[in-house]
Amino acid sequence: MAYVALIIAVLALIGAGVLLYLGKKNAEQISQTAAPHAEALGPTPSQEFPQVENEILKRDDVHHADSQLDNEHEPELVDEHDPEPELAPAPEREPDPEPESEPDPEPVREPEPTSAPHPKPTPRPMRRSGLQLPGSTRRERRGWAEQREFEFRRTDEYLIDEWSRGAAATGAAPKDIVHGFVYGHEMLLMDLGGVNTMAMRTGVASDVVVDMRRDGFHTSPSHDLLQVMHIEGFTVYATEVGPAERMIDDRVITALENLPEVVSAVWFESDWVLAQTQRGSAPEDWDEMLAPLGLLADAARVLPPQTWQILEFDHPTREMGEPVSIRTEPQPEQEADVLPNVVRPEEPLEMPTRTTGTVRGVMVPHAIGGDEVEAIADGREQTTVNDGTRVAREKKPPSIFDDETQGSGHEQTGHEQTGHEQTGHEQ
Repeated sequence: MAYVALIIAVLALIGAGVLLYLGKKNAEQISQTAAPHAEALGPTPSQEFPQVENEILKRDDVHHADSQLDNEHEPELVDEHDPEPELAPAPEREPDPEPESEPDPEPVREPEPTSAPHPKPTPRPMRRSGLQLPGSTRRERRGWAEQREFEFRRTDEYLIDEWSRGAAATGAAPKDIVHGFVYGHEMLLMDLGGVNTMAMRTGVASDVVVDMRRDGFHTSPSHDLLQVMHIEGFTVYATEVGPAERMIDDRVITALENLPEVVSAVWFESDWVLAQTQRGSAPEDWDEMLAPLGLLADAARVLPPQTWQILEFDHPTREMGEPVSIRTEPQPEQEADVLPNVVRPEEPLEMPTRTTGTVRGVMVPHAIGGDEVEAIADGREQTTVNDGTRVAREKKPPSIFDDETQGSGHEQTGHEQTGHEQTGHEQ
């Protein structure tokens, strides 16, 4: 509807310009037609038609000259009647001086139809908070994210303490966040403490804070910000004036010119550039904010990068104690190694070689292959004395099947069994 109203307004302005042009043209035509009638009342016909009058005067002169020649050749007639008194000849009429021909009037050049000046687009009326239903802005953000294939999330815990300036000075956590990438930069659109805010990552963190506020935007002053300049309807503040002046170039000027009127402030903090809007911003405004914020994010690379503070321990938290001394036992001094005195014989020893055999000592001849060690076993069976401490093993078949035969006979007494066993061993 906003575009339709804008087109109707442009057509109305063009129509008004055309009607104004036609009115001027008709007035000029009427003035041109009325001019000859006004001249006819004032000047003489000779002034109105100078060429015709000149022709008539020339013809009268020629006719007068011819009449004089005819009178000279004709004989004079004698009139019987009393001669009429001769009239004095009328003085010859001197020809009137030829009036200078007036220059032909230049044709009136019709004014070229000038194209109506391009009307400046009227600012779109912003919606008021009274016309917004609860949650309408959230639905608009969600729809805008779906249209551009961005990601929408209700909250993000990593962004809670990301910023501390501008709309984030109240410490409110961002919500209803739209996340995406535009012009090579990470982009966020969110509700920051009830203020619609768009953020774009610059890529390099900086300690310098630059704050740009539109004329008429009132906010609490920051004591660490210094005024730098006024440009394109924005007053620029910064924590350091020099880096901020070097950052402002054609990209910054173009971005500030193209920012929609709904943007009230822009600030650079850490590795982000953020722009907050007034109430009533619409998706059309968000689309217009993307390109200018991309230019500002590129220009932020001029700011000096962030420097890490070096930890200093000049003021420790507590006093350090005296150094602890460790008692060490005296160690004996190590004497230098004394090399023994090596006395070499005057005549070198003759060592055996493989080419010349030598014999040293006495050798007793013996048979080759004989064994000088006596054998451990001589082949004779040795009796083993059984003292009753263990059961002797007999090399006989098992006697379990001899129980019946033994049971049918007389029972042997223990003494007889013992004697029988002894005789068996002796055998």
